[in-house]
This record gives sequence, structure tokens and C-alpha cells, in this order.
Amino acid sequence: MVLKANSVFERDFITAKERFPKLKYGWDAKIKMWVITGELDICDTAGVYWNTFQIAMLVPRGYPYCVPIVAERSDIVPRDIDWHISPEGICCLDTDNSLIAMSKSGINVGDFIAEKVYTFFANQIHKLESKQYAGAEYAHHTAGVIQYYVEELNIPSAEAAIQILKKVLNKQGLSRNDRCPCGSGLKVKSCHETGIETIKSFGPVKIKKDIENIEKHLSAEPL
Repeated sequence: MVLKANSVFERDFITAKERFPKLKYGWDAKIKMWVITGELDICDTAGVYWNTFQIAMLVPRGYPYCVPIVAERSDIVPRDIDWHISPEGICCLDTDNSLIAMSKSGINVGDFIAEKVYTFFANQIHKLESKQYAGAEYAHHTAGVIQYYVEELNIPSAEAAIQILKKVLNKQGLSRNDRCPCGSGLKVKSCHETGIETIKSFGPVKIKKDIENIEKHLSAEPL
């Protein structure tokens, strides 16, 4: 069957299907989302077949400015937090912050499957075989949020992240020539300007939640 592109999503899915031919899509009017279902074959870098996963992927109609929800239907991955998958099979592909930041720039469904979904399941196979992930594993819950700010946005500490988050939330002291709230002594334009712009894209609800969770996490840590 020749697919016709009537929307941005459908246009992108046609290209994605060339890379992942066992996937198909439909529009669910009840939940107002595109639904991708089918099989995802996983191979190693040499092209050697590893395994096949049954997946379902919900893509909000705000595509491409959205974060798809991905679930495994094949029950290959243990349903456990240490495997980054919920009891219902919902996959934790990355930290919320990273996915939100990515969605603000717009995603491409084919690239998202290749870079996030395919990589997630390839890593799960690696762990099933070797008992550990191929790359560095990100932490769970608030620890993962802190890891995002420190590693992805290069903020020196959780405490410094809180200071920047509060400045962004209150919309103060963040002009390019102000001292960066991270404590470096440098001006914003020479320090965390890009990271601050990324944080702004999260919106006040997410920023406030991160502040509260990080502060709670730090207060719970042993002295």
C-alpha cells in the first residue's frame, strides 16, 4: 500500500517506515493521538539480528512539538524500575527534562524511533545478556533530574541548579550581563546562557516542581 502524506506526521512517518517497515500507524479520534504499532527488529552495529519487540507509540496531535509515549507489548523487558519500564510497559526513554527540551525544538518521528526507542530496546537486550547497560545509566526520579542539570546543562551542582531555577521562575537577574546564578562569577552570556534558555522552555509548572523535588532530595541526604 502506498501511504499518502496529509499531515506533517504522515509525511514523516512515510520516511520512518522505510527504516522501520514493520510499523504502521492510525489516528485515534477518541484520544486525539496518532498511534504507531508493530514490530521493531533490533540488530547490533554489524547488522546481526538480536530480537524483536512489539511496541505501541502514542504521538500527540501537537506533533512535532510533543513527547511521544512508548510502551512495550512483548513482555521481554522485566517490569521493574531498574529496567526503566513501568508495570504497564511504559518505557522511560530518557529524563523528562531532556525529552521536554527536545520537543520544544520539534521532533521527527523517524529520528525519535532511531535515537530514543531503538536505542532503548538495544540497551535492554544488552542488559539481558550482560546484566548491565552498554552505556552510562541515568539515575531514577529526582536523582535523574539532578543528573540532567549537572551533566546535560553543565551546572556545577544541585545547589547551583536550584539557584538558576529560582531565578528563571522569578524572571529576575538573568540578563546577559548579569552575574550567572551558578556562582561562577562570570556573566550569563559567558556562562549558562544556553542552559538558562533551555530551562525557560520547561515552563513554570515544571520548573517549580524541579525546585521542590531537588530541595526535598537534598534535605533527605545524610549529612
